[in-house]
Amino acid sequence: MEFIRTLREKNQTKKEEFVQKQSEEVITLSDFDSSLYIAYNGTPFVPIDENWTSKQIVEELTKLRRNYVNVKLKELC
Repeated sequence: MEFIRTLREKNQTKKEEFVQKQSEEVITLSDFDSSLYIAYNGTPFVPIDENWTSKQIVEELTKLRRNYVNVKLKELC
């Protein structure tokens, strides 16, 4: 039983790593019409306020990627 549990945990970890990497590839920053956006697959979606700091931009990217990962992992289960 321990072997099966360990195997499942390893598979789950691999899935999480894959989906995390995927989130970093599909949710990116993009410029469009001289403005910066958070984009999904290159399509600009979330405009970035010009007053946001780098830290705020990274926090928003992290939040959106986390949501992406959570949704994808639920779909895979």
